Amino acid sequence: MKRRKFLQYSGIGLAGTSIAKKITQISTEWKKSFVETSDVIVVGAGTFGVWTAYHLLNKGAKVTLLDAYGPGNSRASSGGETRLIQTDTDNEIYVKSAKRSFALWKRLEEESGRNIVLSTGRLAMSGDISYRQYALNRKEQLASLGIDNTEVLSHDEIRYRWPQIYTEDIVTAMFNDSGPSGSTLMARKGIQAVARQYENNGGSLIIAKGIPLVENGKVEGIDIGNAEALRAQYYVFACGPWLSKIFPTLLLPRLQVQRRDVLFVGTPPGDDRFSYPNLPEWSVHGSGYYGFPDIEGRGLKVAPYPDFNSFDPDIDERVVNPYQVKRAHDFARKRFPALGDQPIVESRVCQITNSIDSNFIVDQLPDSDNTWIIGGGSGHGFKHGPAIGEHAANRILGMSYDLDFSQEFKLKEEVFNSD
Repeated sequence: MKRRKFLQYSGIGLAGTSIAKKITQISTEWKKSFVETSDVIVVGAGTFGVWTAYHLLNKGAKVTLLDAYGPGNSRASSGGETRLIQTDTDNEIYVKSAKRSFALWKRLEEESGRNIVLSTGRLAMSGDISYRQYALNRKEQLASLGIDNTEVLSHDEIRYRWPQIYTEDIVTAMFNDSGPSGSTLMARKGIQAVARQYENNGGSLIIAKGIPLVENGKVEGIDIGNAEALRAQYYVFACGPWLSKIFPTLLLPRLQVQRRDVLFVGTPPGDDRFSYPNLPEWSVHGSGYYGFPDIEGRGLKVAPYPDFNSFDPDIDERVVNPYQVKRAHDFARKRFPALGDQPIVESRVCQITNSIDSNFIVDQLPDSDNTWIIGGGSGHGFKHGPAIGEHAANRILGMSYDLDFSQEFKLKEEVFNSD
């Protein structure tokens, strides 16, 4: 895209709303030191930010991508080893997004030559017979949307296919074998692969913290430290758990950052029953646990949820709570009896950023029509990065976009209860 045409696209966007607040007043000294860099500066190289930068670049914009610690780093919500891509939702907007994202993740595999998408399948088990009707309804809905690999299984079918799982208290399950409704994404590898393709295509990546410089409520530049400031025509903040730190007045009441412990249970020597492809991604309805098979020798991933403890991505220690270690051992001993005496071999502590309605946010910063906020992943955002980035890029550049997406992903007026 030629710069002249890009400038013609700049007239689109939402009007500011009553929730707008000033962030940081810009000094005259900064104005003298601005460096003109790009059409768009994207702050944050997690799944939403890196895919937005990737799509903006491919649509003809000149883009600079900033991240304080680099793509796929251990503090990021998009770090870690694995994420699920699935369509277990009644909201057809998210099914549409998952299908588009899956296609783009697969295309990235071809572009990068890296193995990012694993056909693990997804097994959602339940001890409540009423779950069977839910699963049948989901099967019908997904089939109407072009996803026809949903199976609703009985107790005997589950026990026969996966005898390594204790299923005496399980009566039914929904199984999706691969595709957008049942695959595993290699998270860190995937994010780094997108960033590498973005750079290979001519995008600029800078490892630096990006702080907005604001005058009269409008972002005028980005402070990257060392008395350097960058300026662009548009700014995008896709900073995950850091968003409410950057825009505290606006977003602290609308986003909650919560802790998530993840543990990996070792497998017995020579026993591949718990390893991909012999075990799918799994969950047990009502148990507070989901997980993944052993992938690349890291152990069976066991993830407890939810955890309502707040978390600061900059200063909180990423050391697993001993209580969660005991819970994980107790759960694994029951659900996967052969792992009863196995140790925890790895662990992670990350965070999720919940929005007020668990919907993503792709919207303009009120009173700053040159600035966009993308966030609120709410524990299910990673897989949707490609489609969300594409939607955001289209909106920023004034191209045609999905109106259903824009309505669903609006910045809401509602706030969390402070009690």
